[in-house]
Amino acid sequence: MTMTIPGWVRRSVSIGLRLLVGVVLLVIIFARTDLRAVGAAARQIAPGFALLAVGVMLLVGLVTAGKWWVLLRALAIEVRFLEVIRLTYIAVTWNLALPGGESGNLVKAALLARRQPAQAGPIWASMLVDQFSLSGAQLLVALITLSLASFPPQGLAIWLLGIGLGIALVLALYAAFLVPIAPARVDAFLGRVSRALAVPAWLRRRLDGGGRTTSQDAPSATELAARETIYQPGEWLAPIWRGLTNFRGHSSALLLAVGIAVLYYATIFLAYWLAALGLGLPFSYPDIAWVTALAGIAALLPITIAGAGVREGIIVFFLAQRGVSTATALTFSLAVLALNIILGLPGLWIQIFRRPVT
Repeated sequence: MTMTIPGWVRRSVSIGLRLLVGVVLLVIIFARTDLRAVGAAARQIAPGFALLAVGVMLLVGLVTAGKWWVLLRALAIEVRFLEVIRLTYIAVTWNLALPGGESGNLVKAALLARRQPAQAGPIWASMLVDQFSLSGAQLLVALITLSLASFPPQGLAIWLLGIGLGIALVLALYAAFLVPIAPARVDAFLGRVSRALAVPAWLRRRLDGGGRTTSQDAPSATELAARETIYQPGEWLAPIWRGLTNFRGHSSALLLAVGIAVLYYATIFLAYWLAALGLGLPFSYPDIAWVTALAGIAALLPITIAGAGVREGIIVFFLAQRGVSTATALTFSLAVLALNIILGLPGLWIQIFRRPVT
């Protein structure tokens, strides 16, 4: 007789393991650092630069909300910009609690798809393209700042090659749904796979809260009819694929989203650079940008919660190569973490006190 492990147990074990990995990495870093020196460095940060860094960081949510809104409008998904801002800040908050650096985007897509179930496929597709634009922009900014850096890392050619391969992979992902290669065969194949992977009825009832819905969340008869006439109940792959292919002919929206994503990371790195100046680190904007960009890319690996331990280790490693003391480098990495937590505070407040914008 085969024993089935409940889903909540598997999720709990997975979260526990990621927490453990993050704690172990942080313990290793802290064990090699004079914590009194870290406290002394933190007390020396210039208040003016600290306040500027916080102010710039709080604008980041508005920038990335504009990016997602552009993609939603390209697919004719009707949603107010204020609601997109609300969902974006909620996603930023969840970035602090979920594995990887941008996993909170799953939350914002799920919340909007639950309110507009007939548009669930395109909404999830917009989230995926949003993530593609973020990945491409982060790699592009890393490539540019590495090229302009006054102290590039050792083995610069290898780093540039790796980033170039990453950009090529992102472009290949775009091409996969934008270039119509044998579309009828691809659609037929994905349709069969989608039906095979359809979410069973019992799980759909659990995801919908046991079948209980409010009048606000319940789909209308028209929405239900639209779903059932195109897809079987529980299908998810085919609707998402159809949403992705709907971006064909919207190259201007896709390019604009990438441009906004570049602005998003440029704004984040500006906040980090201001924090570095506040700590007296004598590095240029490109230098701080490439260090934190590579740390951010490494933090996307889903091995810890919110990249904790991975990000700090990468920052300390690269700054130590340029003669920065471990204590000061760790203080800067903790300042980066603090700025990310501050960015998540509006989303926490929205979830607790604010209702959706209708």
